[in-house]
Amino acid sequence: MIKLEGMHFYINIDNFDDVVDEEESRTGKINHSIHALNTFFSAIERYGLDNYRKVFFVEKITGARLHMYVISDVISAFNVVKDIAVYAFELTKYFNSKIAKYKTLLKFEIQIGAAYGEFYDFVFKDGEFEEETTIGFAANYAAKLQILSKPGALSVSDSVYSKIKDKEAGVFTKSQSPKIKKYGESCYYTVPLQMLVSNNMEEHDKALVNANEIAKKVNLTDITYEDARVLIDPKNLSVDNVKKVIGIPLFADVRDFTSQFDNGDKNLAEMAKKTQDILLCMYKIVEKNCGVHIQFQGDREFALYHDYGNQKCVVNAVNAAMRIIDGIHKFRVCVGIGESLGRVFVSRIGARGEKDNIVLGRIVAEADRFEDDYAGENELVISENIYKVLQEEKPQLARLFEKNKNGVYITRVGYEEFVGIVEKARLEKNNRSRNYNGAWQNEE
Repeated sequence: MIKLEGMHFYINIDNFDDVVDEEESRTGKINHSIHALNTFFSAIERYGLDNYRKVFFVEKITGARLHMYVISDVISAFNVVKDIAVYAFELTKYFNSKIAKYKTLLKFEIQIGAAYGEFYDFVFKDGEFEEETTIGFAANYAAKLQILSKPGALSVSDSVYSKIKDKEAGVFTKSQSPKIKKYGESCYYTVPLQMLVSNNMEEHDKALVNANEIAKKVNLTDITYEDARVLIDPKNLSVDNVKKVIGIPLFADVRDFTSQFDNGDKNLAEMAKKTQDILLCMYKIVEKNCGVHIQFQGDREFALYHDYGNQKCVVNAVNAAMRIIDGIHKFRVCVGIGESLGRVFVSRIGARGEKDNIVLGRIVAEADRFEDDYAGENELVISENIYKVLQEEKPQLARLFEKNKNGVYITRVGYEEFVGIVEKARLEKNNRSRNYNGAWQNEE
């Protein structure tokens, strides 16, 4: 693990599910959407590397979100973030007006969040599998600020604003949300992207032309869709090789873990090691229970369970989630998990030489929302259609869930407790059937 200091920032396409849905309803495919997503993030990466190669780094793509960081002091790092943010905003307009193959798509609406601090960068390894991830308060908080940002806006932490306010005070406005209290923060600052000014407009113009060249590298007609006959191996996917499957995205997030990170980074080394151990635990459970690890997102595991051949995914996905609830007890932390069932597209795109696994589809956002909004400590939240499948295939599992006022189904039962419940029910059934040992019968 390498200890670094810098500014994490996320650029997210807030309406990408709408972009995908609109194209699929119109054409039956999502060729343009995947192609545009790949071009958009690749163009941002190229611009960052061309202009800030020594300090700018792309960590990963998470769905329709690009995670980056800048290694520098606060003011210098913010100037890089601001310039890239302005370029990304210009790029959304350029797509619809200048690149012919994207003119039929809905315009991308982006939201950006940024925070500064120390963090650890490490490469998770399991055999041939490797994945870079960063651990630290700034990475987690920047992700939350991105979620809180309105479309077309950049939000920064209070500590970042305190350093830049002499030059930027006129355009930022103070915002508050109860969702940042667990980070030990009381407010953040936000600005519409159209109000930000960059000093690199000539470089932006060149980069926009380069984006057009990137768009030409993959032909829309080369994109193919396949069902899954076996469990998906992400390393075999690419922007022009897409799997279309019925599946369950699984998001497992360690509850209130971010609050354990001191926002002065005093316990960063301890928390980095603990995070690494927790991620390994969740990863192993997914792999052992017929799941596909998609990526780590801070202290969160994102996995996919999907149908293939005669194999159905629902029971495996629910069992794995319950095993995760049990598995992280030894770390004295709790987890919240969300799952939803439906059609998804799985591919590998974009920046960093197509190293990023992506799962697209509205149910991805739904599973994400179940985890973030509804799952409490050691709770698994599932969609109604998952519950109905359980009723048919595993009624004993279905009975563990209760419907809440939001129409989702929740359980706090881990896998070991479930096994105990099943065993107790079996014994009670045997007793009722008088199907027990004769010695017990004599004692009665």
